[in-house]
Amino acid sequence: MKILSFHYRIAEGKILQNAAEINLKNRRCIGILGPVGSGKSMLIKLLADKALRDAAAYSEYPFCAYLSQDLTRLFTGNTPQSILELYADKRYTVGKHFDRSLFNDYARRMRIESLIGEKRRLASYSEGERQRLGICLAAAVKAPVCILDEATTALDTQSRFNLFGIMEEIRTRARIFMISHRLADCLYVCDYLIHMENLNIREHYPIQEIVEKKNILSYYLPQSEDEDV
Repeated sequence: MKILSFHYRIAEGKILQNAAEINLKNRRCIGILGPVGSGKSMLIKLLADKALRDAAAYSEYPFCAYLSQDLTRLFTGNTPQSILELYADKRYTVGKHFDRSLFNDYARRMRIESLIGEKRRLASYSEGERQRLGICLAAAVKAPVCILDEATTALDTQSRFNLFGIMEEIRTRARIFMISHRLADCLYVCDYLIHMENLNIREHYPIQEIVEKKNILSYYLPQSEDEDV
């Protein structure tokens, strides 16, 4: 897969753009890093959303498993059982790719087993519980590409490490795009990093080269107040 050179008009004269082709053929987990409003989610929507494919931002457009940054529309009015029925419905594309046994395993590991089968609507659950459920749903969809948009939002430390373990398994069967504003998360699981600013892809490189990117390290990693170097 390649990210191609493109210019895509968003709104109000704003343009999301990439100046040069990026070859991701041998990359299994790509982190997309950047501040709020830098265009991270829009870049990945050009891959995941069929309606946006005329932008020709990617060399191929496979079916994607997708954890959205905004779970509101998915969860509004639903219970855990009703959302599972939706994902398992083989009349829809997602239902043809959803593996319930995988979901059950991930639900156990993400500590939401007790939620399954409950009749309470998801609006009554905590943000962390809803996030963990969304992760398990996306992770159990078998697809060539898995997109995780701000997956660690509202997760405690243990849940984050459980998620990283699940991602290590997903990458054996799919290419992962992980959108994040946390460099530490990218360092833990990614093998390649795309850095975005102001709707542009500024840099892209193997994760090992991060030690040479002093501007990235100083911006995203906390500095000690008594540091004198």
